[in-house]
Amino acid sequence: MHLIDFPNGAYLRQSIESDRADLYRVCVQTGIIGSDASHLFRMPQMLGEIYVGPYLTFEPNYSFTIVDGEITGYLLATLDTAAFEEREEVQWWPALRSKYLNVGIENFTDEEKSLFAHMQNPPRTPKAITDEFPSQLHIDLVTKSQRKGFGKPLIMYLLKQLTEANSPGVHLHVNPINDNAIGFYEKLGFVIAHKSTDEWLMTRKL
Repeated sequence: MHLIDFPNGAYLRQSIESDRADLYRVCVQTGIIGSDASHLFRMPQMLGEIYVGPYLTFEPNYSFTIVDGEITGYLLATLDTAAFEEREEVQWWPALRSKYLNVGIENFTDEEKSLFAHMQNPPRTPKAITDEFPSQLHIDLVTKSQRKGFGKPLIMYLLKQLTEANSPGVHLHVNPINDNAIGFYEKLGFVIAHKSTDEWLMTRKL
């Protein structure tokens, strides 16, 4: 079932398990501020396993696939980030750590070494954020589907879903040098709430 139809024939639908490999592909193809990061990896699925896989597994009701001739993007959310991160620690990260430990770090690229270190101690979202803005969203579109007017209706659709589930607020992570993304989210009512070197958190009341 199409949840949103766009004038060019692209559409949004609920993600299904068979989308997983394509959505992992989208993750790496948008890995450098929306541009392709495939050249940084020998195991390109690693990025998706960290940043996309947990949503598909634990939040199927808030996992959506964008199809623009082929799968070109995803729209993901979790209703309760604190509970989601707890579940990741118990049910996701141990198996992923074991998988890549068996591969052997000597076989990793520099980017893969960085991600392997990340999965040893994944950062938790600050409680000050999750108390007021418990939900989280994540969207990526490959170059083919960028600058087509997809972003706003996709985000607004997801905000509506979270509102109907009685979430009081939502946050997202953004690269501090991605001025286009920051400006886009500000126009949709998000504000910068927390800054660190590698990423900023933006929040919006629902």
